This record gives sequence, C-alpha cells and structure tokens, in this order.
Amino acid sequence: MRNDMKKLFTIIAILMPLMAMAQSKNVSVDSVGTLARQLPEDVRFKVAELKVTGPLDGSDLKLLQQIVTRNKTNKKVADECLVTSIDLSEAVIMEGKAGMKTENNTLPSGLFSGAKSLVKAILPKNILNVSRNCFDNCPALVEVTIPETVLTIGSNAFSDCTSLTEIRLPNLLTTIEHDAFEQCTSLTAIDIPESVVTLENDVFGGCTALAKVNIQGNITSIASGTFRQCEALTEISIPESVKSVGNNAFRDCKSLKAINLPDELDEIGSSAFEKCSSLDSIGINKVGKIGSNAFEDCSSLQTIEVEGVSKMGNGAFEKCISLKTINLQGSLDEIGMETFAGCGNLKKVTLPNGVKKIESRAFEACKSLETLDLPTSLTKMNDHVFEGCSGLKFIVIPNMVKSMGNSIFEECTSLDSIKIQGFIEEIESDAFRHCHSLRSITLPVSVKKIGSKAFEECSALTSVTLPITLLSIGSGAFLKCSSLQEIVIPAAVKDINSDAFRECSSLARVELPVGLKSIDGGAFSKCVSLREVKMNAPMPPKISSSTFKDIVLGVCKFYVPQGCKALYMKDKQWVKIPQILERTAL
Repeated sequence: MRNDMKKLFTIIAILMPLMAMAQSKNVSVDSVGTLARQLPEDVRFKVAELKVTGPLDGSDLKLLQQIVTRNKTNKKVADECLVTSIDLSEAVIMEGKAGMKTENNTLPSGLFSGAKSLVKAILPKNILNVSRNCFDNCPALVEVTIPETVLTIGSNAFSDCTSLTEIRLPNLLTTIEHDAFEQCTSLTAIDIPESVVTLENDVFGGCTALAKVNIQGNITSIASGTFRQCEALTEISIPESVKSVGNNAFRDCKSLKAINLPDELDEIGSSAFEKCSSLDSIGINKVGKIGSNAFEDCSSLQTIEVEGVSKMGNGAFEKCISLKTINLQGSLDEIGMETFAGCGNLKKVTLPNGVKKIESRAFEACKSLETLDLPTSLTKMNDHVFEGCSGLKFIVIPNMVKSMGNSIFEECTSLDSIKIQGFIEEIESDAFRHCHSLRSITLPVSVKKIGSKAFEECSALTSVTLPITLLSIGSGAFLKCSSLQEIVIPAAVKDINSDAFRECSSLARVELPVGLKSIDGGAFSKCVSLREVKMNAPMPPKISSSTFKDIVLGVCKFYVPQGCKALYMKDKQWVKIPQILERTAL
C-alpha cells in the first residue's frame, strides 16, 4: 500500500510540469501563414497563456482569433482550457488578404472582441493603432499593454471591458475614437497625454467608477457624451485649448462638485451638465452659446455669471432648485422655453438689454422671485412665462412689449401690482388667474380683448380700469373676483361672454355700454351685492335666464335710457326683471 502511494506521487510529480507546459506556450514563427503548423489542433485549445513571436498575416490572426475568443471547452477532450493571456509584443503584423485582410503594423477590427476569458493582453510593439472593437466585450480583461507607437485607439476598442481598472495611454497617441472605453465600469482614473488632439463622442461614457481625469492634450472640444454617466467623477482638468463642451458631455456625473471651464468657450452643448446633482460651482467666464437643458437638474448649483452669451436653448437651467442668482451678459435676444422653470430658490436675475422675447414657461414656478427688471428691448412674452411664481410682488412690463401669452402670471399669488407700459392688444386667457393679492390694475389703451378667465379669482382686486378700445370680454374673465366693487364696460364692447363676472360677490354697481348686443349666460350670476345696473343701450341686449341668476333682483335696480323701458319690457327675458327704471327716475 505504501509503495503504491509512492508510485502515485511520483507520477503526479512527473505530470505537473507537463500540465504547466500545456497551459503556457511560446510560439515563434519565421514566416507568415505558418502559425497553424506551430499550433496543431491537438495543442491549440490546451493553452491558457500564449505568446506568439514573428511575422503574422491574416490567416495567422484568424487562427489566433478563433483560439482567444473561444468561450467554451470541449468537455470530452482532456486538458482543454480557455486563453487568459495573449502576448504579441514580439509579433509583427504584415499586409495580406489571407484569412482576414491586414495592413502593416495594424490590428484588424474586432480581433479579440467577445473574448470573455481573456485577462491580460500585450500588443505588438510596432503597431500604429488599437483597432475598432479590438477588445470589445472582454469582461475579464484586467491588464493591457499598449506600445508607445500607437497613434489611434479605435471606436469601441475597449467598450464593455468591465474589469479593466486602469490603462496607460502611449505618449504619441493623437486620437481616441468614439466609445473607445464606453462602459468600462471598473476604470477608476485616466491620464490623457499631451499628444492627444481628438477625443470623439462617448469615449468614457458609462464608466461609472471613473473618479479622476487628467487631460493634458491640446484638444479643442469635449465631444458629445465623453464623460456621460461617469457617476463617480469628482476631479477633472480641462485645458484652455477647449472651445466647446458637447451635448451630454458630463450628463449624470452625479459626484462632480466643481469644474473650471476655459476662459472663453464657443459653446456648451445641450444637456452637457444635466443631472450633475452635486455640482455647486462652475467657473464660466465667457461663452457664446448655452444649449438646451445644459444645466437642467443641477440641484446644488447656486450661482451663475456668464458673459458673451448670444444664444441659450430651452430648459438651460430648468430645475436648478438651489440656484439663487444668475447674471447673463451678452447679445442674447431670447430666453428659451423653461429656461429657469422650477428654480424654486431663484431670487435675482439679470438679463442682457438686448433680449426681445421670453418663451413659454421661462420662469415657471420660480417661487422665490420677488421682482424682475425686464429689459427695455423686450417685445414679446409667450404662455405661462411667470406661472406659479408665488413670491412675485411687483413687475413692470416695458413699453416695447406687444404680446403677452396665456397664463403668463397665473398663480402668482403674491403679485400686488403690475404696471403695463407696452402696447398690448390682448390680455390672454388665464393671464392673471388666481393672483389672489392683486389689488388694482390699469390696462393700457391698446387692449382690445380680455381672454377667458384672465382675472379669475383675483380675490383682492377692488377696481379695474378698462380701456376705451376694449371690444370683447371673455368667458369667466373676472370670475370670483370677490372684492371687485364697481365696473364700467367701455363703449366699444359688443358682447360680454358667459360667466364674465360670475360670483363677484362684492360687485355693487355696473355700467354697460350703448352698443352692447349680448350678455351671455351666467355673466353676472351670483353677484349677490349687485344693487345698480346702468344700461346705455337703447335696444335690450340679448340675455339668457342665467345672465343675472341668483342676484337679489328685488333690490337691484336696472336703469335704461329715457323712453326705452317699453322695449326692454317686450323682451321675454328682460320682462322677468322686476326693477327696470328709465333714466328720468334718477
């Protein structure tokens, strides 16, 4: 028994070096197309660590690809294994068309793509590039040696190499193509050498562990998506040579607290810093264009000062909930849609003098904004511009303004007074709806129309001066203005639409114009304090059964022009009103 054990240990001792030799193999070839002879079929799939020396063509590389990217072993064949290491440091890539097309000193595209067991790779010392998709989806790859001769790292060269923690880039490198390191989720730091002049789109997109980036090269742009979703990024240096930051360049960099941009930038692209939720400081001196949603959801950002702005896209600072002050200077002529919407702590805004247009919802829900000096150049404000600015107390509309959109001041519950200097023809629908603190308003002589629900529930409004140019009062225009006491409708008004003054519970006196043709249903219903209605129209305007519904008709007197009572009494609706008096009774 003891002798049998000795024999067994002796056999194992003899086999172990042979097994190790089978797992690690150095192959040297003297001419292209001969690798298959050096790696016969009974050997090639029993190698874990492979080194190849000498000239290689497309047929040799095709064989290497089959060996290295093999992801399953044949369980029926003893000693088979998968390649974990490939060393090509002393190999030379030669031009040829056999197997796969090759060029001198150039790795073919996708050479080791999908090699799921590959842990280590050493590339040929004379190659000029790391080809596109060369190591794409090599999830076990931890170590790569790139020679100093490499000038270009191709697109998706290392994308989805999820175990790669670090990589040294060669000092002669000039170009890193798009998605080169995308989704390298274990990569923690990267130094980009001085020689690099081009970083293409999404190079490090989705590198969620990338914390530190040092860009030494003279690149002119941070391209679209370059550092998108680098959630751990806390430190980055950007050279002065950079003139633009592309779309989504730093989007979702949730750990980035501060960044200094070059003194002069041509452009910050759309969503460039969107959802950088920790960003509380950004050094911007001068920038020509700020793209749409560029800083949206930068919830820690507190102040912005920028010179030279000529264009700013929609939603540029939307939902920057900590933003308190912003100072924009330059030739900017338009504030885009939702530019500052949801900036609940914004208190001070300085806009350039050249701004002519403010787009929809630009300042919506800026609840801390108490006042704003609008530029004298302003001509148009679109829908919902200041809706929900519940802290806004006073504002002057400059005299060049010709148009204000729907719901422009809706839910501005602290708005006490407003001065409209511009030549506005229409107060549009819901313009001042639910402005509960608005006490009085004088509309400019240019106003011809008041839209539906324009002043609904302006519960503090005691008086309003309507201009002589007014032609139309919309449905519910002054609905539930519970403090309004008197109203004089101008002479040019032909129609008062439904519910126009409904539930104006303090309204005591109304004067209606000579040319009035109709008063729609509910126009003065539930005006329980109404005591006097002065009619100037000789012919009774058309009314419905609900026009004066639920007012106290017994104490409310309707005064009509001298000699016109009979005409009113012939109307089937007016005849139901008990106190119709001719003016001579005054």
